[in-house]
Amino acid sequence: MAGVVFLEIFSALRKPAAPISDPSRKQPPATDAPPLTLPSPNGAAGAETNTAAAVGVSPLSDAAQAAEDMNRGTELFQQRKFQQAAALYAEAVRLVPDDETAHFNLALALARLGRSKEARQHYLEALRLFPEYAEAHNNLGNLLASQGQLDQAIEHFNQAVKAAPDSASAHNSLGTALMTRGKAGEAFAHFSEAVRLMPDYVEAHCNLGSAYLAQGKTNEAVSEFKKALQLKPDFAPANLGLARARSAREGEAPAEP
Repeated sequence: MAGVVFLEIFSALRKPAAPISDPSRKQPPATDAPPLTLPSPNGAAGAETNTAAAVGVSPLSDAAQAAEDMNRGTELFQQRKFQQAAALYAEAVRLVPDDETAHFNLALALARLGRSKEARQHYLEALRLFPEYAEAHNNLGNLLASQGQLDQAIEHFNQAVKAAPDSASAHNSLGTALMTRGKAGEAFAHFSEAVRLMPDYVEAHCNLGSAYLAQGKTNEAVSEFKKALQLKPDFAPANLGLARARSAREGEAPAEP
């Protein structure tokens, strides 16, 4: 499994009809899915909120405050102020307990603080509210994998792929877990799909090279590691994988060019 990159990565996905922003990324970051933000009410939407508050209807007011807490929390999260971000996300959860995005963001902040048990609870709550929440499946899978619970992690990664079959990151996450289980053939299929969906996905090319190497296909492994290095010349796992693939190829008889 030389050079397998075990990363918590997931390109942002959008839940249909949900009030969340979805900044696109050309390349998934080497972290789990980022916190999502709620648009603050303005214009016509803001007028509706003010009118509802005037007649004593509180849910819209709570939603507006939760949106502000979420946005500020995300700003703090991006500044790596995870404790403060978690406090704001927790307040958003208090205000809108049935909002899966609030639970997701709180879980992510808690995970960064090392509070894995609480993070798991909020990922599960997000999934209870929205069972096809691919980001939550992916991040919960990474959390479980970090605790050695690979079978459960693979279940969630499978759900992420099912919910988001066009996500290169979802396929890469599932592939890394399968490689850990020694299932290089199954992992190969997901790494191949990841690079098909996102040809400049450095980590997936590296992982595909590792899958090839695990199956004794040294030429193909060398090719994939080289592709990863063309995209990111200083990517250490790819350099290590390339060295191992070349060494393995030199030991073959007859040696292939």
